Amino acid sequence: MGCLERMKNSAHPNPSDLRMILGNNLRRLCNDVSSISELCRTIGVNRTQFNRYLTGTAFPRPDILFRICHHFGVDANILLRPLDQTPRPDPATEAPLHGLPLSGVQRPFDHYMLPDGMYRYWRKSFRQPNRAYQGMAQIRTFGETKLWKGYDIHDAATRPGTRRFSRSTSYDGMLIQQFDGFALMSRTPYNDLMNVTFFEYGLDALPDYYSGISFVTRRRLPEANRLTAIVMQRLPTDYGAWLGWARVCGSLTLDSLPSVVLGALNRIPDRI
Repeated sequence: MGCLERMKNSAHPNPSDLRMILGNNLRRLCNDVSSISELCRTIGVNRTQFNRYLTGTAFPRPDILFRICHHFGVDANILLRPLDQTPRPDPATEAPLHGLPLSGVQRPFDHYMLPDGMYRYWRKSFRQPNRAYQGMAQIRTFGETKLWKGYDIHDAATRPGTRRFSRSTSYDGMLIQQFDGFALMSRTPYNDLMNVTFFEYGLDALPDYYSGISFVTRRRLPEANRLTAIVMQRLPTDYGAWLGWARVCGSLTLDSLPSVVLGALNRIPDRI
């Protein structure tokens, strides 16, 4: 009896059967992948651990599963049933921002001005004006829509007396073409706070840079800002360099920023 038949006949599926279904599905999804190592770098998964998923000897963590599903355009049903029995999202009906409404006619996007790929960005901290955040973002075109996936790295405290550790916050967003730049509407997938950002093309004659402002939608707080400057840089296609830049993401002192970035961030005064 195969693992699928055993699952149908049991109210409590065998974990090893579930792992084998996931492994079979991943192997099918990887049939068209030119390099497993490159795939692992793209989705941020350890190659050795990914091999364990392929062989059905381990399950991915929820955040790893999310990245795998996001990359291949499938959902978490790849854990439960064979791929040909798993409904695939329909690009014509899938809401890219978890229900965020953006209706009306939009200008065609000038993709050559903002190519799909990896970017890094800097912005001043909303709560600590003397510090900045460096994050990473992926921009990709999905049908007629330009999508953004960004990550901020924060220092988060654990239990009292323990060391601090880094925690990432992801942002899903949609980019909208404007005459002299583009707007970004983004939000975290687990709360209702949104960021409204505008980028203009270029920064001090640097064509790979974009400068702008970012506003977070929340009530005014005496200890926090709601508006900050932001700078974004388009990165070359170099997976090793991406990993190096990702390792230095997080909270930074202002004097550690490149001078061109610091100058752009200081154009907007604090406490607005």
